[in-house]
Amino acid sequence: MLEDIHDIRPPVMTGIDPGLVRALLWGAGAVVLCALIVLLVRYWLKKRKNRIIDLQALPLLSPYETAVRDLERCMADFGHDAKIFYFELGRIMKAYVSGTFQINCSEMTSQEMARAVKNVKNLDYRLKTELIRFQDQCDPIRYMPVDGQGPLDAGRIEQDLAFAGSLVAGIEQIVTDAVVREKAEDA
Repeated sequence: MLEDIHDIRPPVMTGIDPGLVRALLWGAGAVVLCALIVLLVRYWLKKRKNRIIDLQALPLLSPYETAVRDLERCMADFGHDAKIFYFELGRIMKAYVSGTFQINCSEMTSQEMARAVKNVKNLDYRLKTELIRFQDQCDPIRYMPVDGQGPLDAGRIEQDLAFAGSLVAGIEQIVTDAVVREKAEDA
């Protein structure tokens, strides 16, 4: 009687082996990861190469040279629109003060810049006052409503541009004199 009972047969494999599928998926993932790493390294090297070329191509200008260059361009580029002209004039002055005195004025309001300029030690009171007053005179034009904007007198624009140039030159002269004095004291 026990002779007619047979054991259950082992399972018969049909289809694709799950171990083979798992190995193929791991292999494909490794290939994709390697390709991604290669692409990132190439991108980083290319970006680094371009950055080095860009830095070599840019001449290093002092804040004074940059301000003088920008003031010369200002009248030609923005002379037709008073609002844009005065925004650009304010940006030039803030960039010059930022670069000269290591104050980050670019995001400051005129009142914040006035407080920062008052704390500058190397600048005489007259130039501080003129710089603050100049920014305050430009603010109403920069922030006037568009519908209230009329043509501004070309003479006033030229006057303000010349005054900004004289402010930059005056500040630069004081800074240069202070550097010469410090070198003389050190020697």
